[in-house]
Amino acid sequence: MKLGVSSYCFRQLIGSGEMDLIGVLDWVAASKAGHIEIAATDGAYYLENERVVRDTAKHAEDVGVPIVNYLVSGDLRDADGKEVDRLRRQLDVAQAFGAGIFRHDVAPWAWRERDPGEFESTFEKVVEGCRAVADHAAELGMVSTIENHGFFMNGGERLARLVHAVDRPNFRVTLDLGNGLCVGEVPGKTAADLIDVAASIGVKDFHIRRSAGEGWLKTLAGDYLLGTVSGHGDLDLPGLLALAATKPDVPVSLEFEGMEAPLPAIEQSLANILRLTTEGLA
Repeated sequence: MKLGVSSYCFRQLIGSGEMDLIGVLDWVAASKAGHIEIAATDGAYYLENERVVRDTAKHAEDVGVPIVNYLVSGDLRDADGKEVDRLRRQLDVAQAFGAGIFRHDVAPWAWRERDPGEFESTFEKVVEGCRAVADHAAELGMVSTIENHGFFMNGGERLARLVHAVDRPNFRVTLDLGNGLCVGEVPGKTAADLIDVAASIGVKDFHIRRSAGEGWLKTLAGDYLLGTVSGHGDLDLPGLLALAATKPDVPVSLEFEGMEAPLPAIEQSLANILRLTTEGLA
């Protein structure tokens, strides 16, 4: 398994100024992780700071930590030309980082269609936008992806349908092994539906409850989720990792989003993932 981490794991430390991407790369180089993906929210900072991108890419090469995936937000519900152009520019940033995979959203995280008609009309526009982005990615020799993420484009059937409709060989999925829970789907089903079209895989773990206090995410099924150290939650990580292991060339990245102290939580998560994977292959 090609195991790495997402920079999203370090968001608290980056936000507080305790670490920057160079520091994150140094930490990863000394850890059990072998690569990094860069989660850049809207990516505007990197468009405005080309030197940071160049310096980060050079440092990643120097310390032997490949940047495999670059992730940004996106909103293709209107197939707006400005948004497509923005995502094309972000693809150029991804290439400058040295990433071969680019992940973009297609709607705000919390948005959900009001009825089937709105889903179908929005879906048509999303397909058009994803094709335009994927075509530019192809010009750069890259893969563009959509993640099962949020409340709209989530669940195995919706993403598999999107990949089929976009119909581009370089348009694939960034498969998050836990996010299907947000729309009430069993993670094993999501993973099984999408593993064959996955260009990258994200690992996280959740505590799952039927009722909970403040700070928990309520799913469409009425459950409540709280991120935690991988291996400490309620997901069937051994089974999910066994499925991921059937695609050894697909990079797998930890995405820690719990309330625990980040660095020890990341370290423990990596150790647990490696242990569970080894046990599953034994």
